[in-house]
Amino acid sequence: MLIALRRIVRYLRLADREVEMACRLSAAQLFVLHALVETSGLSLAELADRTLTDQSSVSTVVARLVEGGLVSRRASTTDRRRAELRITPAGHRMIQRAPRAPQAQIIAAIRAMPAARRTELVRALEGLAAVMGASKVAPRMLFEDEPPRARRKRSDGDRQR
Repeated sequence: MLIALRRIVRYLRLADREVEMACRLSAAQLFVLHALVETSGLSLAELADRTLTDQSSVSTVVARLVEGGLVSRRASTTDRRRAELRITPAGHRMIQRAPRAPQAQIIAAIRAMPAARRTELVRALEGLAAVMGASKVAPRMLFEDEPPRARRKRSDGDRQR
């Protein structure tokens, strides 16, 4: 089992590196772009659902894509409270030259499994995560860096003199 996990982890690292070399994006950013190509005008919550992740993780990725001019964020014409995300022409050009996102490969492989096998896989992985103590760690989008830690402010009593 450990050999299989090593292979999967290494495969994912190599795929992430390939994405970065090909298009200077993280695999998470590429995965989000692909989701927006499939369905334009998604809200952040809908995009999180589409990418099988939480809203805070996808929000960080979207912010970088907006900064890079690959995604636009606009108020909906039908509901001003709703922001819609759309891939820009630059984003479309990026998708044309980018390799397939590794997350898409994982999802396709799992969806190709019979339902009973998927259920078995989920149980086994959740059980492993629980025994390791990893189930206590909040899941983040694959290939998305951890947010920087907030530095603790030092009080006058903490300062050395």
